Amino acid sequence: MSLFTNKELMRIVPMPKTAFQRLIDYLRAIKPLHPDLEPYLAAVMISRICLATHDIHLQDDVIDKAYFIVSGFMMAYYLDEAGNEHVLKIYRAGEIVAGNSFMNAWPSRYYLKIYRDTLVMEVTHAQMQTGYQTIPDMEELARLTLASFENKEVLRDEMIRKGGEESVLHFYTANSELLPPGKIIKDHHIASYLHMSVDNLQHIRTFLIKKDLLPNKK
Repeated sequence: MSLFTNKELMRIVPMPKTAFQRLIDYLRAIKPLHPDLEPYLAAVMISRICLATHDIHLQDDVIDKAYFIVSGFMMAYYLDEAGNEHVLKIYRAGEIVAGNSFMNAWPSRYYLKIYRDTLVMEVTHAQMQTGYQTIPDMEELARLTLASFENKEVLRDEMIRKGGEESVLHFYTANSELLPPGKIIKDHHIASYLHMSVDNLQHIRTFLIKKDLLPNKK
């Protein structure tokens, strides 16, 4: 158990204006926004930076915040009955982290881990509920945003189904900040995400680096 609370591991920082605009553009691409939505989100959202890698939400707890990742990474994973970790999603900058637990106040089926130096903008479940009551179409926008995640799941599944070299190349091309390996997300988590063994991941990655298909960062 951590000796620190989430409050001590996450520090509030000024809201990056360009990042907030990226969030607004993200939402506007899903649905035209009511004029009151942008000022409401600007008023209630805060930015925090992670001071040390930790589980920001626990399995079986209700996830009461949604996040927009400005920079860095988050990861969703769960423990099976034997205590083994299985990675469901790795989130990167520019993505919204919100699921059924947040939307419906249900116990989460997974942990959410946030990595050191990750910068997020966040909104609480209570703030969303207030917005639903005062801003027309905000709840519909939230539902459409959640539905849009399904398309990303299809793309992820297609990437994983390619297997082998294609999966590893696609993953590191999209997440070049994760090289050199192990600096941020450990190999056993990436291997779990890609549905392959750690040995296979490391062998393929080394091969791709030797072939200059991936950068040899040190």
